[in-house]
Amino acid sequence: MRRQRRATSLAILVIAGTLAGVSVLTVAAGPAAADEHTKDQAANFDGEANLTVNFPYATDHYPGDQNEANGSIEYFASGAEAFEELNAEEGVFLDYVIIDAQWIDYSNCDIPNTKAFGIDRGGNNDGTQVDEDLVQRQKNVDFRDDGITIELYDFSDFAGDPPYMAPEDAIVAAQGAGSQDGTCLTVTSEPGWYQVQGFLNGTVADNGPGEQPSSGARTAGVKVNSNYLYVCECDNEQQAREQLGPPPGEEPKNTATPEPTTTPESTPTPTEAPDATAAPEPTEASEDTPEPTDPPEDTPQSTAPPKDTTAPTATEADTGGGGNGDTNMTPTAGAGPGFSPAVAVLALLASALLVSRRT
Repeated sequence: MRRQRRATSLAILVIAGTLAGVSVLTVAAGPAAADEHTKDQAANFDGEANLTVNFPYATDHYPGDQNEANGSIEYFASGAEAFEELNAEEGVFLDYVIIDAQWIDYSNCDIPNTKAFGIDRGGNNDGTQVDEDLVQRQKNVDFRDDGITIELYDFSDFAGDPPYMAPEDAIVAAQGAGSQDGTCLTVTSEPGWYQVQGFLNGTVADNGPGEQPSSGARTAGVKVNSNYLYVCECDNEQQAREQLGPPPGEEPKNTATPEPTTTPESTPTPTEAPDATAAPEPTEASEDTPEPTDPPEDTPQSTAPPKDTTAPTATEADTGGGGNGDTNMTPTAGAGPGFSPAVAVLALLASALLVSRRT
């Protein structure tokens, strides 16, 4: 009877940890093995379902050897499109919720370490608030060193009141800080980027929303991978990216960053253009142009010889007060025609008289 009941379970959400796509763990033997939609057999609905996992505190990201049994975690799972694709638009009755994380050790946790586990009707609550608590609906809970397996009450149990989940609802769970017994998780000691994978099973509500399903109700299964979470001694995601590099899906974005750095290196070539402006050397030619202005000053001197100004130039040398009488050019001038030695003597006497008068 119990096996028949378990054989009608719908698989929708397990949270199974993987490191960059490591294979999923095998679900617990027994009831899950009897279901044709086990975690291993269920289709992946990464595009149609959403699983967001969050470490609420920076220290939750620290490697386990630096934060042993002191971590906390939060989960938010929804899958309206997955329900529609599985022809489960009327919702499902949950049977198992399994959280598998090969890189997270839950073995130090227990039910009192559960801060929240329930259904957010409409998926519109803030934080980890729930509208329907599922802690009291748990039949068996196994906190393992690689995850949690939760079996919920079904219709055949004495307390038979399995929780119903509509397509627009979300499952919310949290362990650690804020619970009755506080933190308890230990993450891997190996720094890196890690994912969580989700799986949930239950029975399709083929008689309408919230109505007990028929004995032949269909079963279905869904797997969904979470966002990447970093493990390192980092205070924020930016530091994690600097230390670990980007998450696996973002390597191409990183390769684009060097391109901007190459463009500035090419910009120096335009700066060579200013060197071309070193053609101010032609301006030196323009500085030479004033030299042609000097020749105009020479031209009057060149025009002087035609005017027989040789005598004035001699008198200029004489009146210039050059100092020494031997440098006077008068004897040269006297050597010209029309002057006799007697005239020269008279000229000397006359000059002597003029000097005596001045003294």
